[in-house]
Amino acid sequence: MFSTTTKSRALASLCAVTLAACGGGGDDCGYGNCGPVNPPAPPTPVASTDTFPVSQALLNIATQTYSYNVSAYDIYGNQFTLQYSSAPGTAGTFNGQAASTANVTESLFENGALLQTDTYVNYYVLAPYQFLASVGDFPGGVEVVNSSQTLPATGTVGQSFPELSATLYHDTTQTVPDGTLSETIGLNADTASTALFCFNDTVQLTQAGMSDNLISGATSNCFRIDTSGNVQGMQITTPINGVSMLFF
Repeated sequence: MFSTTTKSRALASLCAVTLAACGGGGDDCGYGNCGPVNPPAPPTPVASTDTFPVSQALLNIATQTYSYNVSAYDIYGNQFTLQYSSAPGTAGTFNGQAASTANVTESLFENGALLQTDTYVNYYVLAPYQFLASVGDFPGGVEVVNSSQTLPATGTVGQSFPELSATLYHDTTQTVPDGTLSETIGLNADTASTALFCFNDTVQLTQAGMSDNLISGATSNCFRIDTSGNVQGMQITTPINGVSMLFF
């Protein structure tokens, strides 16, 4: 996922699990009585002509400390907010390989009420950076990388790069496969001086994965980066109640 979870496999699971809790969104809140009548529109993207440090941005996203809140609105005016935070963890091992870690927490709110919080640990090695796995605290939350590609040092808006393929498992025993995941990195338009560094994930589930309430299809975790690769914000696209929504 970061290769996110994170990306994000955990986010996909979190949103899927909360569908039952969310009901139909408007059912709990009365068709537009819970949120603004005219919710804010997402910002209009501008294609920067700058060059962005792809490899450095990937490293920063994996290793730095940050926390962001992003929101989306359904057709009834309900506001969904995702709180996403990441911080370096202690040294660890995964499948016998020494690794650095990052601790990620994702919380989903509907109209200010907490629906669910998921946590997971990302495992990676440095010099050169390589994402190994992500282990979440929910069924189907284990992602193990099968193969990965080396990213270029720099890129421009509009470019995309294959990044990794992984297997999703029911738990840390890695005996029950929940599905497969393929991930690409994309540099998307944002502002004249920033770009969206996007982890674009496509998931295909097994029957076990569907039983674990994972989401089949496409999700995207995008980090706003400047021309030095520093992380400045997020946008997330993921299904809520069966409808793809943009959190910004």
